[in-house]
Parts: sequence; structure tokens; C-alpha cells
Amino acid sequence: MRESIIADRVRELRRRRGQSQEELAEVSGVSYAVIKKIEQGGNVRMETLHKIAKAFGVVTVYLVAPSSPEPTEAAVDDLVLAEMRSAIHPPVSITGHPIFGLTEAGAPDLAGLRRAVNNVATAYHADRYDDLAGAMPALVRSAHHHVEAFDTGDEQNEAVRLRADITGLAGRYLIQIRAHDLALIALQTSLRDAIKIGDTPLAAAAVSSQAWAMLRQGRLGEAEQLCVKTADEIEPKMSTATPDQLSSWGWLLARAAAAASRNNRPREAREYAAVARTAGARLEHEHEDLAGHHNFGPVSAAVMGPEIEILADQPDAALRLANQIPRDAGRANTSTWNRHLLDVANAHVATGNADKATDIMDALRRQHPEWLRYQQYGRDVTRSILSKRPRMPNEAQRQLAEFMNVEG
Repeated sequence: MRESIIADRVRELRRRRGQSQEELAEVSGVSYAVIKKIEQGGNVRMETLHKIAKAFGVVTVYLVAPSSPEPTEAAVDDLVLAEMRSAIHPPVSITGHPIFGLTEAGAPDLAGLRRAVNNVATAYHADRYDDLAGAMPALVRSAHHHVEAFDTGDEQNEAVRLRADITGLAGRYLIQIRAHDLALIALQTSLRDAIKIGDTPLAAAAVSSQAWAMLRQGRLGEAEQLCVKTADEIEPKMSTATPDQLSSWGWLLARAAAAASRNNRPREAREYAAVARTAGARLEHEHEDLAGHHNFGPVSAAVMGPEIEILADQPDAALRLANQIPRDAGRANTSTWNRHLLDVANAHVATGNADKATDIMDALRRQHPEWLRYQQYGRDVTRSILSKRPRMPNEAQRQLAEFMNVEG
């Protein structure tokens, strides 16, 4: 059982260092009650393990060992995602060929498919997740049929590129709704298609999104190695690099930084982030709709700095770096910027300004509810706000707690 192995590792390291549970709680910033619960085999979040591992001076993944998951009842999500699973991971017949479902009526229409993919990209960046849930399965199937309809030439390459586009977007949407295994299947489909047509920026976008899913699964070392290796393979010549090339390279380094920081490797994380900022600075301003429908530029690269400092328990440094983010270079895409705002809110809580954190979270709740409701980090920040209040929660805090399904 995973929890019992974690309990044994934490207890062993604590005793080896001659610490009491209270002393470990003090040096890690994790409450005594949580330390006690962990050592009794209770559930624990990866962010909590990160703090404990940091106190011990070990990488986070040392505390986690392979084990079989506990049996659980079937989730409603299994049924909700059935159409998406069928489209992205179709059954394979005894001939070895996938069965993509019902054949489309009418002739293939690459221009129409291209418009549909662009519309889905717009919906993704606008957090219209309910729209995506309805549109994506049919669009993925349509992409499969277009690839089958064209055997050779430019039309076949364009059909493959569009399938790489839509499966890449599907993978990112699935990460947002926490369907990580299915996301990886979609992203690896996107990667294979991009490689097939020799589109390196699109392939790199699929790799960096793949690493994002792996981060959500706690596969920190793998994600860092994947991104660093791929970044080394595609490193562009800075003087002649295109925006797509700089974006692909920069995002890989940003993902490597995210993985390293979560694995208690802040020095390496800061190094990766510094190189990513170099790539962003070359663009001078944010560029939209780059390969894989990513944005990239000075802002997208700079938001990694505060994230690293939050994970390193340096909230003052996080706020200082947040204030240094360029204000005249455009905006990162919505999910990237919103994730940064969670870091800023978290830093304000840690420095004693729960009211400012509440203002940020309340604005996110009102402006981006579809995005926020899927963010576990948002629930963690909300709990921190509620735990720091000196009095009864105000109306904004009550609404936030109710929205995030967190007890006040």
C-alpha cells in the first residue's frame, strides 16, 4: 500500500535524524497533525511530500515507492469520458487496425477541419470545457477519417498535421480535467503524427505537454529528463531562430524547471528557468497561436520564477519576481497566467496578506470559473486563506470556499 510505504520512509528518515514528530513539523512547515497522520498511513498530497522531503534534504520521489493502488468504486468520469476514450484510444481488431467508429458522411474537407480545429483551440483558451467535451470526440474521429482519406502528397500531410493539432489540444484539455493517462495517449498520438511529417516545433509541443501530464502524475524525474533531452536535441541557433522554435525550446525548459523544483532541485530549476527566459526575451513580446496552439514570450517564460520560489518556500522572492514580470510585453495564455496568479495568491498568504490572496482568488472565481474548479492548487490556496483568517470568513471567502468545495 502506497500510504504505508510513505509512512515507513518518513518515520525512518525522521528517526535517523533524531527528530520528534513535532520537530519535523516545525522544520518542514507541515502541521504536527498532518505528520502524525502520514506516519499512521493516512493519505498525503504530493505538495506535502515535497515540503517533508525538502526538510530531509532528499528528492521528493524518494518518499514514494511503487505499489498497487487501493481498489475504488467506478467513477462517473469513466462514463463521461467514454466518447473521448473511444475517439482517442479506439479498439484494435485482430488485423491490427484500429476501428475509429462510424464513417463520416460526405467528402473530406480539409479547410472545414482546419476551421474546426481553430475553433476548438479558441474554446480551449477561453476555458469553455463543456463545449470541448461535446466537440472533441467527433473532431478527433473526423481527423482520423481525413488521414485515411488521403494516401499521399500535401493533402495527406495536412490531414496528419491537423490530427496532431487536435490530439495535442485534446491532451491539454484532458490534463486540465485530470484525466492524465488518457491525455498521454492523445499526446503521444500527436507526437507520432508530428514526427511523421517532420514538424519539429509541433512534436516538441507534444513532448512538453506530455511532461506536464507526467508532472501531474508525480513522475518528476522522468519529466525533467524528457524535457532536458528533447531541449538539447532541438536547441535552436538564437540569432536565426523562429518564434515556433523559440517557443518549443523555451516550453521544454520551463517544464524541466517545474519538474526539478517539485523534486527539491531548486538550483537546477532556476538554471532551466533562466535559459527559458533567454528564449522568451528573444521574442520581445508574447506571440500567440504558435506550434501546438501555445503562446510564448517574455511573460510566459518569466512566470516560472515565482513558481520555483514558492516551491522553495521563498514567498518574498516569489512576489519580487512577480513584480518584475514585463507589463508591456503582452499576456501569456489564460491557463498559464491563471496558474501564475495562484502562485501570487499563495505567496501573499505565506507573507501574511490573506486579504490580497482572497482578492486574487475571488477574481479568478468570477472570471475563470471553468478553469478554477479543476485546480487542486486552487483548493490548497483556499484552505490556506481560511486557515489564516483572524476572524470569521468574509463574504468573498465564504463564496470561494463553497465554490472550491472546501470547508470554511
